[in-house]
Amino acid sequence: MTIFYKVKLAFISLSLISATICFSQTAKFQEEKELEVVNFLSIQKVLKKDGLSQSAEMKKKQVSVMKTEQKNLDRARYNYPTEDEIWGLATDYWLIKNAQVLGWDFEKPDFGIENSFKGVLENLGFYQKKFKILVLNTSSIIRGALPGLDGEIVYIISLPFIRSLDLSKLEIAIFLLEDYFRYEAGYFKKAVGTEKLKKMAGSSFYEQKVDLSLMEELVKNYGQQIENKGFSFQQQFETTKKMDTFLKSHPEFWNVYFRLLGKIQNFVKTNHQYKDYIKLYPSPEMQLKWLSPDEKAL
Repeated sequence: MTIFYKVKLAFISLSLISATICFSQTAKFQEEKELEVVNFLSIQKVLKKDGLSQSAEMKKKQVSVMKTEQKNLDRARYNYPTEDEIWGLATDYWLIKNAQVLGWDFEKPDFGIENSFKGVLENLGFYQKKFKILVLNTSSIIRGALPGLDGEIVYIISLPFIRSLDLSKLEIAIFLLEDYFRYEAGYFKKAVGTEKLKKMAGSSFYEQKVDLSLMEELVKNYGQQIENKGFSFQQQFETTKKMDTFLKSHPEFWNVYFRLLGKIQNFVKTNHQYKDYIKLYPSPEMQLKWLSPDEKAL
């Protein structure tokens, strides 16, 4: 006998019992009650025998699991970005918010800086580095290396500064290499990051109001670090010694770096427009001493 037939038979039995109850208003005999019990028990046996009860229980469990998974997916949609993603978004936000002051979005020729910098990196053994160089049409901000999305580094450099010093493509590339080592050392993130960033990154705001204060705080810190705070003497010393270590095996690059520092030293002494340079990047004069073989002063 098929499952369909047994189930159909069970429902027919229930229908007959129900019709009998409705038809007769008199008290039921004991035998009738016993018969109803027997019929009900037999229906249960049929259902269990055919596995319908187990099937229903399994479906119930599946529905419960699906609901839990759907709830988890819904929660995941309300997660804050990861820490790396927040850094990339903060950089983009800072650039866009200060676009008018920075002047990075203007028509300019291809200076060939990207290829020159890539060549320097690869000559030193740094391959497949993702970066973007934004030439700024401003003298208020000179240079920097910022965290981008998907592991990219965003370099910013002032066009008026480049022209004032009459820097070659190789000199600019060496300039950017210094920023690369500072960035890899984590100086920027350490100066700009906050406890809120570590706490919020990747966490959920499910059924909560989105906290946008973190982004505003980071953007504020970006400006302070790039325009006012800069780097310490110890950080500059470590960066200079790292440049010395890597460039020694490439005398051409080392000589360009040494001459570049001398050029900057003389320039900032005579050009008051860039008098704050040594406050942000202390100091070309000391860097020259750190690079000189006879000098071991910190």
